[in-house]
Amino acid sequence: MSAQDKHRMRIVGWVISILLLGAAGFTIWTRWDDLSKAIVSIERPSPWSLVSLPCIMLVALGCVSESFRQLLNRKGVAKDGFGLIERGEMFWLIMVTGMLNWLPMRAGLIGRTVYHSKVNGIPATKSLRVLLEAIVILISVALMAFLLAVLSNAMNVNVIVVLGLPVGLLCLSTFNKNLRPFSFAIICRYLDVLLLALRYWIIFGLMDYDITPETAILLAGAGSIASLIPLPTGGLGGREWIIGLVASWITVFPAAIALGLIADLINRLVELIVVIPFGLTGQHFIRKKLSRG
Repeated sequence: MSAQDKHRMRIVGWVISILLLGAAGFTIWTRWDDLSKAIVSIERPSPWSLVSLPCIMLVALGCVSESFRQLLNRKGVAKDGFGLIERGEMFWLIMVTGMLNWLPMRAGLIGRTVYHSKVNGIPATKSLRVLLEAIVILISVALMAFLLAVLSNAMNVNVIVVLGLPVGLLCLSTFNKNLRPFSFAIICRYLDVLLLALRYWIIFGLMDYDITPETAILLAGAGSIASLIPLPTGGLGGREWIIGLVASWITVFPAAIALGLIADLINRLVELIVVIPFGLTGQHFIRKKLSRG
């Protein structure tokens, strides 16, 4: 595929995202009367919600960062095309590239590949391999959380106990040196999905609608997979509609689609609130590393 074709595809992606967001806005506007309870509640957020949501988002991004670092740091030495990357370095890189991914052309993904090649000596092919591994891990843990939530509900077992079982099993696998990086990467991504569920649970509470932990996990599983939709900034527009549709299937709230759309838009806003200041701060660190590289 030529550079011109890729550029056209990116433009098409942005057009689709804008149309989907426009449709989301129209849907919310048409159900405005049914959403009066949620709107009134959002206008008077609790201090706990305002503090907890950005903090949880920050921890989740830290989990994503550590997951990538474990995959890149396999064997803990700079050989076989992989590099030895410090925890703080990976965190700031995720923050900077996360901010840049809001720009056209997904500049963050391209920038991360270039950075690893120049600073850590990791070829682009190895970065692509790690990216594909990370995608497989995310889909796997999202489906696992999704299925465990369904199983917990069907068997009437405490969902926290059921969700904790994979973590225990994965921790046991860390004793194997070859499996350790992958086990830690999976655990971190699994925690990221659970933290997304926690954010949805808080956001629906912010709208004065209570959802069960199982419902929050089902939304998080769907949202995690939807973030892989090949649209700008993590499935912008597409993920919102996926959450809206899933909310309409698993809840009995009035205007459930609109509530799901609002919930994910709030989640996007929280992401921006965290990523922009940390991304701007991390630019100084990344530039210093690049100048030395």
